[in-house]
Amino acid sequence: MGMMKTLECFQTEWYKMMQKGVFATRSCWICFQMLTQNQTLDTEIKSLRTSGNLQTGQGSKAKEAMVKLHKERDFHRMHHKRVAQEKNKLINDIKKLKEHYTSYEPLLRQLHEKYETVLRQKMLISLERDRAVGEATGLQATLRNLESGGKVDCTVKIGESKNKKEMGPTQKAIQEIREKELQERVTIYYPEKDSNKHAEKRHPRDSDFPPDTKVNPRLTQLKGKSSHLKKDGYHLSNTLKAHELAVSW
Repeated sequence: MGMMKTLECFQTEWYKMMQKGVFATRSCWICFQMLTQNQTLDTEIKSLRTSGNLQTGQGSKAKEAMVKLHKERDFHRMHHKRVAQEKNKLINDIKKLKEHYTSYEPLLRQLHEKYETVLRQKMLISLERDRAVGEATGLQATLRNLESGGKVDCTVKIGESKNKKEMGPTQKAIQEIREKELQERVTIYYPEKDSNKHAEKRHPRDSDFPPDTKVNPRLTQLKGKSSHLKKDGYHLSNTLKAHELAVSW
């Protein structure tokens, strides 16, 4: 407490009385021991206070860390709950989509079957169109030959009626038009009255080959005769051993 004068007065009085023999020696030593114990206790109290302050600081830090951990735990728990809810929602959506797409399977099968049937019909129509175009070109060629003065055999074979039954509606119509035109314009050919016995017979459905009007694009690159047209243009390049026997004609 800072009362140094009081302590000095006490010590002077105490030592004077000790020298005079007022106090016993044992009681003096007890007083000194009490002072030392008080000092030791005071130092212990100070050390305990410092350690207590340190422990309170550490405790406050631990408390703050605990509060922070609790907050992080709550945040992660909420995040986990949200993720679980989203997962369940996605699972339900996937189930609904599966059920929705299973209902489209029969419709897709029907559309696929319709597509195949339409494709077949398209192929058949294209084939009939090609046949009709071929027959039309043949008919035009026949008419050209007739106009130029040719003779065509109009005799109908026995199996022609069967072929008419097997033909489609377009082919039948073209065949009927062709027969009518042949009957109107063509002079009937009688092979037994013809003096030329080697004359070729033509069928109403026969047609001439189209004339070759294409030009070779490599004619401009040809500068002279090919080496293969010359005698010296051929030479032995390879020899193959095929057999060992003689060749006889």
